[in-house]
Amino acid sequence: MRPRALKTFRAPASRGDITPPSTSSPHTRYRLAAVFHRPHIYFCQFMQDLAARPEIDLTVYFYSSYGLGSTPDPHFGRTLYTAESSLAGYHSLFLRNYSPRPGVGPFFAWIHPGVVRELFRNYDAVIMHGWWGASNLLAYLTAFARGLPVLVHSDRNAMVAHASRYRTSALDWLFRKVSAFLVVGKRNAVFYRQHGVPDAKMFLSPLAVDNDFYTREAARLAPERPALRRQLGIAPGEFAILYVGRFVPEKGVPDLLTAFQELAATRAHLVLAGDGPEGGRLREFVAAHHLERVHFVGSKSYEELPAYYALADVLVVPSHTEPWAVVVNEAMNFALPVIASQQVGAADDLVSEGVNGFRFEAGDTATLAARLRRLMEDPPLRRQMGEASLPIIREWNFGRATEGVLAALRSLRPNRG
Repeated sequence: MRPRALKTFRAPASRGDITPPSTSSPHTRYRLAAVFHRPHIYFCQFMQDLAARPEIDLTVYFYSSYGLGSTPDPHFGRTLYTAESSLAGYHSLFLRNYSPRPGVGPFFAWIHPGVVRELFRNYDAVIMHGWWGASNLLAYLTAFARGLPVLVHSDRNAMVAHASRYRTSALDWLFRKVSAFLVVGKRNAVFYRQHGVPDAKMFLSPLAVDNDFYTREAARLAPERPALRRQLGIAPGEFAILYVGRFVPEKGVPDLLTAFQELAATRAHLVLAGDGPEGGRLREFVAAHHLERVHFVGSKSYEELPAYYALADVLVVPSHTEPWAVVVNEAMNFALPVIASQQVGAADDLVSEGVNGFRFEAGDTATLAARLRRLMEDPPLRRQMGEASLPIIREWNFGRATEGVLAALRSLRPNRG
């Protein structure tokens, strides 16, 4: 039974490989609900891929329309434009928020009693993204009360989870009742194991980006690389280091600047694509140390960012805490080597030491500088590592993420799909 007052988007999908879901199947389809806080472009693309499978009859519920259209995203340090076309190919509904103080952080900023009514409809399972917020608590309790299997989706990992004893106990209780866990990567699995989740309940569903889009952009922008570099004063043969993200303490940008000081006398450039509360302090550091080849280019949108991957020679993610870092996925589609701290969630799955990049302990600026210098002084190694990124990231895609969901559903509802 389809939810009432449901807004269904039938516009052509923005991704070339997306088609509307099939209306017929030789088997009974899985009637699947998914609940997200807002229409983030990466999650929407994942849902499009999932809905395109003939085994799936999908409805997605959003607590907020925040981010739909061109909206600055405080979590990514850039504007993420989520077009209505990202809602194409699946049914979706924006639930009404009754919180007196709506927002994106506090527990009671999300109060959506409508989620209770919706989850009493005829679904076989529900994907819950995360667990924070009053609305998510309502959703979980509703699903448990009616025996609706819950599939948890989150990028949380053990290295960034510093919960109180009370919250840890609450998660232990919650996870015992969850039917399956869509694991986005190795460190995500470690986090669940720490809460007592058995491997039999975990199904790999990689945290992916639209590889097809970035591959097309890489091919389109390749001839423009010299011109893109000239706009920033980067001459042929010079070394361009790229950082993409927020300017906040946990991102480790001062470490990157300190490491870059070791290369300041060379023909290296550092391109910082982002913004945030630490921006002023970072600019003061650059001025005080006379770092002439540091370029603050500001926060870039989803559509603007590919040009910076195209002009770069390496991506650096120096974070002290980072659940995943989708910029690693994006940069690898441009055949870039990646240098990431050990605290970056994506590092274990996507950055193979000495193969397509390097890993270092967050805050170890001497090692970071040495790795940068090695890539700068050895262009053949740089190209070799960049080329090694491509086969790795091609396997880390929405197709595998969808297969993980289907595997979980088959384990719970073997007579469907």
